Amino acid sequence: MQMTPLDIRNKTFGKGIRGYQCQEVEKFLETVSQEFESIYSENFELRDKTKALEAEISHYRQLEKTLQQTLVVAQQTAEEVKTVARHEAELLLREAEQEKQSKVSEAQKKWEKIQEEIQGLSRNRDLLRTQLKSFLLAHLDLANLQERNEGIA
Repeated sequence: MQMTPLDIRNKTFGKGIRGYQCQEVEKFLETVSQEFESIYSENFELRDKTKALEAEISHYRQLEKTLQQTLVVAQQTAEEVKTVARHEAELLLREAEQEKQSKVSEAQKKWEKIQEEIQGLSRNRDLLRTQLKSFLLAHLDLANLQERNEGIA
């Protein structure tokens, strides 16, 4: 049975011949009642406060759980971003390597073409030199022949 401060105030005792003095008992019961009422009120307040704190703890636990989930998602996202970045870097490196190979191949072809042009120009020079030499020798022979003919005449 749960007692209330009102139960203590309303409690009556039977009187006997040599019983307690009524005023002292009533005064004591009033003091006990007041103390009990104070403790009783404090108990209700503490229960309310406990419920509020439990609700707050529940809220913080939910918040902690949400933060942990967010952290896990953030870590997963970071790993995915790293993986994608590595993949993109590898692709860029492959593309750069292919582009480099293409440019090296193109430069090699241009170099070979220039070498062929140089060889062709060198052959043309040699041919022109030979033709010029032959032309000059033929004119020299012609001039010498004319000089002899003039000296005979």
